[in-house]
Amino acid sequence: MVEIPANSDEKILRRAAASEDFHVTSRVAATDMANDIRNNRIDHTTHEIEIFCKDGYGETPNQVVAGAVPDTSHHPLPCDGDRQALQAGWHRIALHTHPDAVAALEVAVGRDPELLPFGAVTEIPVQSGTISDRWTRRLTMCDPTAAHAVLAQDSKAEAFFIDPLTDMPVLRTPGDRGKQVWRFYAPLSLPADGAELASVVLHHTVWVTTSDGHVHPAPCTPTEHLWWGDGWGDRASEAAAVVDQLLDDLGATVDLHQHWDAPKGLTALFNEEHKKGAELTRAALLHARMTPPRTR
Repeated sequence: MVEIPANSDEKILRRAAASEDFHVTSRVAATDMANDIRNNRIDHTTHEIEIFCKDGYGETPNQVVAGAVPDTSHHPLPCDGDRQALQAGWHRIALHTHPDAVAALEVAVGRDPELLPFGAVTEIPVQSGTISDRWTRRLTMCDPTAAHAVLAQDSKAEAFFIDPLTDMPVLRTPGDRGKQVWRFYAPLSLPADGAELASVVLHHTVWVTTSDGHVHPAPCTPTEHLWWGDGWGDRASEAAAVVDQLLDDLGATVDLHQHWDAPKGLTALFNEEHKKGAELTRAALLHARMTPPRTR
């Protein structure tokens, strides 16, 4: 029996878990994910050995002998801890400025993005006089965190910002052909403070205006995207599901696991070819939600 060597992702997480630069909750979160990687690799290797060394095709056994088998004396390692505690640990890592925080966060984004406090990565052009321009005026310039660094990827960011109402990281980059773009994480929820959704504006992404005068990018979970119009057989159910939840509770943490169950009338409304910058009022959204689409 031999120990399976750690891959690069596990090494990154073990290094973060061993660093006293991070809060104990962050070190626990990194350890949990590293253990999950180790468990999965041992399970995968064991399964491969079962297939190639013990099973055969029909009545003919495989003539393969494994040179070694994984050491399972400590398997499985503890993982899948309390999600809320793990999320708190990853949140602290996202706000850190240490290079190990950036590397660990990159692993987490690819492995379990739902542990992070951010929604889908969204990119829009820098354009004055638009709904997004109203939003970007409130952004506050800041020093970059690990979340900003992961958001930037390989781009040469011009400046880093934070949305003071949702705490979402934002950056401005030159974009393609020198055209400036805003790149940001969509929030998972919006501040409500007694306000309600006033309208939705469709401009490069879905925007929410509120009864207390604010503008926000619509919430969206990290593995989904918000769009409208002809989906070539698909339906804009993600946008419909988000709006459905926000109509009832502006501060709801959106859940898109069953977005296909969104009200058919709302889905049909977002499936229409709206002009860029079109505004759908609260009244129009409520009416669509209660009105099933007509069958032809």
